[in-house]
Amino acid sequence: MTEPITTTAAQVIRTELPVVAIVGRPNVGKSTLFNRITGRRQAITDDQPGVTRDRVQGDAEWKGVQFSLVDTGGFVTGSQDTIEQEVRSQAEQALEEADLVVMLCDAGEGVTGLDADVGDLLRRRSRPCLLVLNKVDHPETGRYETAEFYRLGLGDPFPVSASNGRRTGDLLDKIVDLLDRIERPSEGSPERDERVRIVLAGRPNVGKSTLMNRLADVRVSIVHDQPGTTRDSTDVALEWRDQQFLLVDTAGMRRRSKVDDPVEYFSNLRASHSIDRADVVVAMTDGSEGVTVQDVRIMDHVLEMGKALVVAVNKWDLVDTTERSAEGFRQDVVDRYPFLRDYPILCLSALTGRRAYRVLEAAATVVGRARERIPTPRLNRWVEQIIGRSSPAGTAREVRLLYVTQGDVSPPTFLAFSNRPDLVDDNYHRYVENQLRREFGFEGTPIRIHWRNTRSKKNRRPLEPT
Repeated sequence: MTEPITTTAAQVIRTELPVVAIVGRPNVGKSTLFNRITGRRQAITDDQPGVTRDRVQGDAEWKGVQFSLVDTGGFVTGSQDTIEQEVRSQAEQALEEADLVVMLCDAGEGVTGLDADVGDLLRRRSRPCLLVLNKVDHPETGRYETAEFYRLGLGDPFPVSASNGRRTGDLLDKIVDLLDRIERPSEGSPERDERVRIVLAGRPNVGKSTLMNRLADVRVSIVHDQPGTTRDSTDVALEWRDQQFLLVDTAGMRRRSKVDDPVEYFSNLRASHSIDRADVVVAMTDGSEGVTVQDVRIMDHVLEMGKALVVAVNKWDLVDTTERSAEGFRQDVVDRYPFLRDYPILCLSALTGRRAYRVLEAAATVVGRARERIPTPRLNRWVEQIIGRSSPAGTAREVRLLYVTQGDVSPPTFLAFSNRPDLVDDNYHRYVENQLRREFGFEGTPIRIHWRNTRSKKNRRPLEPT
């Protein structure tokens, strides 16, 4: 029986906040202004043009007015380069969704042909627009010729310096004043804390952006055969089967020793930061290549950070399934890397959509397990059960597990009280962890166990409810 390519499509959840998009040609300082307004180094900045490619979104607030700010890649017209064409497409999509557009120009360079092209596009789109001249760093050097910028037909130019913050407060005053005049219907955006934050991570060119676009059913991220296409982390809010998700695409992560480009270096830092903020990480691999050493390094990094994990084996459409089944592949992976036995391994194709939505299902499941809290009485009934079971040989024979309490969730963290915690070796630790997983079903999440001595007064057994 042929498996259907897709299931019930996810719905993109649009923010209820007004949206302000920053657009302009390459290297005019859009990302610098974005970081200045949002108050975080969220977008990657560099002197080389074309660093930003995908849309980068962040929240901003000024004088009690909240809005969503979108950074876009530099507009390049007439280019035959497929990535530059994709960057322009992403910027145009941002224009469609924006309530207010900030067109950024370089004051020192005057009006270029690309500036004129962007201005023509904005006039045709009929969006409220604010023309901003950047790189006016000092008042005494601010006597530049502004008259030529009026020919863009976008109103009075507004001078700022994104790098040192000069007049950015005045710019924000202007932005919130314009937003106050815009009536925008509420679309019921969910509270952020209600969303399951899924981060797609992996080495370059394993299909993270393709999966992002497949699940969102819109072109959120640029997809290209060239490795390293994604640089900034981009996100989209989704609803699927009454569950809300925030899906985050990240740049491909290579070994640090192989990274010599500063843009790629900061892309890797952004990816690591996104993992740190994740509820669950979907570690993607290329099924046509198998699980590589770098794939395992990324998974180890995820688990060291205490994050729930789902392994997504992508490009399964390229695998000869007459020679290798999905179950056989899973077993081979587990045999080679036994620690993955406790984590879901999904074989899918982001390109065709086959099994793609199982990523959302698995992510919701493992996050639920990571957040589960086991009552102390139930834990200690379990302790009584395993005491009589066969335990590993070695010094652990002298160790008596007396009682256990749960200290935290995400990841599940337990305090195990023993007569001799100093004698607990790796074998016994793994034994207790495996028994916990078997009893309480902690698939997909790491478990932390901290051993404590019962002799300490501060570690006396807590009273249990009757």
